[in-house]
Amino acid sequence: MTSTTHITLRVRGESVPVTVVEPAQGEGAAAPRDVLFLHGYARHPLDYRLVLEEAGSRGWRVVAPFLFGNNGLQTPPRHFWSCAALAARTVERLIGDGLLTPGAPVFGHSTGAAVSYTLARLEPGPSAVLAINPVQPSSSAPVTFMLRSAWMNTKMFLGLAGDGATARAVLSEGAGRFYRNWLSRPRPAFELIGGLRAFRYERLARWVRDGAGTSPLVRVLYGCGDEFYPAHAGIEGGLLQAFDRVELEVLEEENSHEWLLFRPEKTIDALDRLLEG
Repeated sequence: MTSTTHITLRVRGESVPVTVVEPAQGEGAAAPRDVLFLHGYARHPLDYRLVLEEAGSRGWRVVAPFLFGNNGLQTPPRHFWSCAALAARTVERLIGDGLLTPGAPVFGHSTGAAVSYTLARLEPGPSAVLAINPVQPSSSAPVTFMLRSAWMNTKMFLGLAGDGATARAVLSEGAGRFYRNWLSRPRPAFELIGGLRAFRYERLARWVRDGAGTSPLVRVLYGCGDEFYPAHAGIEGGLLQAFDRVELEVLEEENSHEWLLFRPEKTIDALDRLLEG
């Protein structure tokens, strides 16, 4: 069985909650492998509990800070690049405090997936990046974004996304947090939705190549039917402006932005393959 602990990290005056999922440590068990996980906008690491526990069951020690749309922060990030800066400071602190192995791989979803690219600027940067349905340069206006979110959750409830029972279980566990996080402080939440449009491949390339890190292998898993970012054309070419090695895998059968929430085995299979490759 995996175990889950929660700690609070002080990062430049902010209190950042961090969820850590540890693999079982029986006699003869191999030493756990560290991996960083970055969640999607307005979600919480525990919304991905099935995914993080699957990783833990395979020997990964998952370190998952709660960063984006975090209404516990005094100053929540209001655009994509403030998300990137907060993530970088948090990772540096995690490494400095001995809570994360330097150079550990990172995987992320949505906002967290795109922010994971930016960590390549660090020294040491991640050894590999797995981005799942990442934020792309085109985005929606805040009201449209909320309507698409409502449709996404309706599909999960009706079993039109996922396998029905699992999708509804994930929805019941995470939807309340999702909407509370949005609506408890609506102004920064809406500003960040609009601010996600600040992501551009050209700026990412400058951000990464002006840093001290090396170029990791970047693999993107893109599930079709993404309610927020329906087109995958241009992802690979855009990322090649910043990275030497980019692989894009399009999953035609996945019809939701949130598919990894109810596909933990597929998600961690991809993580294992990334490091084996």
